[in-house]
Amino acid sequence: MSLLSRYLLKELVVPLVVWVAFLFLLLFVMQFLRGSEVILGSSVSLEDLGQLIIYLAPHFLMMALPVAFLLAILLGLGRLSEDRELTALQALGIGPVQLLAGPLAIGAVLAALMVLITSTAEPWGLTSIKTFVADLIKKNVVGDVKSGVFYEDLSNLTLYAETVNAGDRRWTNVLLHDDREPSAPLLMLARNGRVNTNRAGQVLTLELGDGEAHRANQDSESYSVITFKEAEIAVGVEGSMGRRNRFRSPKEELTPTELLQAAEEAERTGGDPKPFLNSLYNRLGHALAPLSFALLGTPLAIGRRQGGRAWGYLLSLGGYVAFHLLMRFCEQLGLQGRVPLPLANQLANIIFGVVGLVAMYRVSRAGTVR
Repeated sequence: MSLLSRYLLKELVVPLVVWVAFLFLLLFVMQFLRGSEVILGSSVSLEDLGQLIIYLAPHFLMMALPVAFLLAILLGLGRLSEDRELTALQALGIGPVQLLAGPLAIGAVLAALMVLITSTAEPWGLTSIKTFVADLIKKNVVGDVKSGVFYEDLSNLTLYAETVNAGDRRWTNVLLHDDREPSAPLLMLARNGRVNTNRAGQVLTLELGDGEAHRANQDSESYSVITFKEAEIAVGVEGSMGRRNRFRSPKEELTPTELLQAAEEAERTGGDPKPFLNSLYNRLGHALAPLSFALLGTPLAIGRRQGGRAWGYLLSLGGYVAFHLLMRFCEQLGLQGRVPLPLANQLANIIFGVVGLVAMYRVSRAGTVR
């Protein structure tokens, strides 16, 4: 590798790493604020937060890498242009086209990495976090029940325990009012109770002992009382999960193979396979974005006039927003059948790449780096 190549790679890789770290932290803080009811629950530990970061990391990397790369190009190469280093390179016979090799090489590596992440780690992380957050919510429900305080955060359920032992999840003198069936509400009174959160899915089980169950049927005006030695009732936390769980994304949880299988199943049963195929092609289009960003960002960086770093930030953010808007527009064309889905999800990359090549041609024809 030549001295020039190493120098250009340093100018791109260092800001790329810094921007990925910054955007990753920013995305996590935004997600933290969205899911604060879960993350700041009474039973959440530092270990839980660590697991949360691990599960979210692939998804955040997929979001951060393209815009961080565009920022690295526009700010890294833009600095060389502002400091007149590119003018000196051109005086040595190194033209703008030769400067494109470095960004394209890094873009190719990032594209391959993003294809790998979106095919394996991202679906794994999003699937795992869905189950993980459901468990966190159940743990928080248990931790939020306090001695001598009525707990009403669950849908149509009221819980009360005279004393709560958080260590072994045991309660004494328990009251449970179940109003999920308005015509026949249930009131359960028990001397002791234990919480079981080990069941999979959206199930929180109360194991009650030595108590009575009172049920009033409003339709028949009957009232029944049953005594029990042991009783088990599944508490409906699904309503609470629906309100609190902000970490949900259905199709992103599927691997490419699973998306193809889902599309085949939908077609076989008379459904619409397009949403599944579109999700697959959209991932590929997003993963190849670094290549089109390299083609467009390089001529913009080396051909722009003196304008300071603010101009680089503006171009980066504006370009990224324009790219996503264009991807959404082309995606709709594909879903409407006007353009084949594989092409529709690559149109934004194609357009950005063509515009970048035209811009590089104009910079090369200009003869001087401004």
